Amino acid sequence: MSRADGLPEPQPAVTIPTVDVAGVWDNPSPEPDFVWAKHIPRGHVCLLSGHGGSGKSTAALQLCVAVAIGLPLWGIPTTQGPVVFFSGEDAGPILRHRLAAICHDLNVDPHLLAQHLLALDATSEPVLYRELAEFGRHTLEPSPVFHRLAEILTEHQPVLCVVDNASDAYEANENDRAQVRAFVRGLASLGRQGSNPAIVLLTHTPKASVRGGGESYSGSTAWHNSARARLSLAPDGDDTSRVVLTLDKLNLAPMTAEPLRLTRTMGGVLVLDESTHDATGEPTEPPQTALLRVLGDFNRRGEHVSSEQSAHTNAWKLCRPEPGFPKRAFQVAGALFAALRQMERDGLIEKGTYRDRYRKERPEWLLTAKGWDAIGESAPSAPSAPSYDENAEDAVSLGSAPSAPSYGVGGMGGFLAHDEDANLPDSPMAEKTPCPRCDGEGCEFCQPEEASQ
Repeated sequence: MSRADGLPEPQPAVTIPTVDVAGVWDNPSPEPDFVWAKHIPRGHVCLLSGHGGSGKSTAALQLCVAVAIGLPLWGIPTTQGPVVFFSGEDAGPILRHRLAAICHDLNVDPHLLAQHLLALDATSEPVLYRELAEFGRHTLEPSPVFHRLAEILTEHQPVLCVVDNASDAYEANENDRAQVRAFVRGLASLGRQGSNPAIVLLTHTPKASVRGGGESYSGSTAWHNSARARLSLAPDGDDTSRVVLTLDKLNLAPMTAEPLRLTRTMGGVLVLDESTHDATGEPTEPPQTALLRVLGDFNRRGEHVSSEQSAHTNAWKLCRPEPGFPKRAFQVAGALFAALRQMERDGLIEKGTYRDRYRKERPEWLLTAKGWDAIGESAPSAPSAPSYDENAEDAVSLGSAPSAPSYGVGGMGGFLAHDEDANLPDSPMAEKTPCPRCDGEGCEFCQPEEASQ
């Protein structure tokens, strides 16, 4: 627009805040505050990236539960306070299913959790920012849902707000640098109000990075540049049940956080992977391998772990007290029994039978040849079969006829011809070569005088 004289219309006055440089010592700014120590700063946007199915939604929900209750997450402290979870991807039933597993795993009362966690099902209208095209001009504008979310944060004053995820909340070109920056800045404005909540935005990882190349976010580099911190969740090798959480960016404090190697429980909850290192720094084993080793120890000792869940000798009752049992991965009996069924389907264990003290057939878990190979051991050799079960307390040994000893070509006479006193108990040779018939116990051949009496 220009005036009649051709000069441009005057623009409103713009005020640019100045920074108090002189007071950096006398009146220093507060240290950065973290809702999750050394990882997620409050008052800023943090990206959590991962490919589909990597577990980023579950990880974000676990973070929400930990912050809401004030529990550490994977051994790292959190700041307790109200939490808002904005779900644009998963509807209420899925959220409730995941939260049930998390509460069960962390032993959290959902009634108490509900007092501090507000979960929003925004799947019917998840868009927070959308692109508008008018007269060939494209702009990015906040939606009514964004304004409503801002009101909710003002009402609840959370310390953490999670937005799941960018592909649903951002309805514009992810490769347009200006639009991406406008969207992230809009989210950052939510973190500067009231309680200064940390804003965690979940983003998808492109396939290239999953295969080992490219960045751990999809779209313009503005996603990375606009966020103050960025976490990525990626597969740990070829095992899809294990992932690595790494801190890829943090420009508010030194990056001292080590990667976290995580594994899924049968309920889908992410826990620290016991195959990394234990508290002493010694390497440990994956949960399945550790469980196989515990079962193998029972097999070697001839002790029976029942394959029936209702038996008093079931795997939960017998294996859990063992030193090598992976308690962190199998914190409840249901998770253990599910793991055993999967190990059976994988051909690592099988159901065998044995006879109890009452000579009744019972089922038990046995490692297969594949299972022994998985723990780097060989299957124990089968013991000679007793008359009844080897553990039967009332078993009676019926004995068997001794095999006839061989005395060489000369028979008994040829054996005795070496030393006429070899059959006597006090002969030096008797100590070195016991009587082959009674093994030195005494019989008519080695003690003829006593036998004749």
